[in-house]
Amino acid sequence: MKKFLATIILTCCSVYIFAQKNDFKTELYIGLSGGETFTKVRFYPNIVESYLQGNSQGIVFRLISEPHIGFQAEVNMTQKGWKEDSVGYSRRLNYITIPIMTHVNLGKKAVRFTLNLGPEIGFNLSEKETFSDPATTQLGGFGNREFFGQPVDSKIDLLFTVGIGMEYHLKNGSAFALEGRGFYSLPNLFDHKKYSYSISQSNGIQVKLAYLFQLKKKKIKN
Repeated sequence: MKKFLATIILTCCSVYIFAQKNDFKTELYIGLSGGETFTKVRFYPNIVESYLQGNSQGIVFRLISEPHIGFQAEVNMTQKGWKEDSVGYSRRLNYITIPIMTHVNLGKKAVRFTLNLGPEIGFNLSEKETFSDPATTQLGGFGNREFFGQPVDSKIDLLFTVGIGMEYHLKNGSAFALEGRGFYSLPNLFDHKKYSYSISQSNGIQVKLAYLFQLKKKKIKN
């Protein structure tokens, strides 16, 4: 992890130094995105899980005010959760998520490689439990969990998100962007004072495709 963070920092510094030029055209984009999420929850004591597949759609806003460096903000509807195949249980959580990320890109022509990283906040709107075996819901039944039937305690999610991708820019200034992301939540879903689980943090990966429209071109001097 330390080597990974050091690589990201060095990359950002190198791009910034390389980017110092006499003039630059700002790039302002807005667009739509959609994709799939694959999430789990890190429980301690451990629970055997598999990834729950969900979806995510949203609006993207990006401003590049320096060569190769800018920021990207989004508003998304995102599904998260987890499932336990051994007991036939899953829980889906629906969030509005707002990532605010540093954006770095490499490449000047049609193809660019991108790095997005930064914090994200999520607001839980609803949740739904699914039981494939009705016996699972009975107290003392096989695989019964103390949080079955209980809502999550944390309605606000704080995450750190990192995404790596590539883009194809068209002659009209618009672009198609494909990105893979990883994210990790800081708060616990369930209060450790109420339940025997001291850790219950969401984590997962996401694959997104976006179409971006370039709104503004303005030549500025550094």
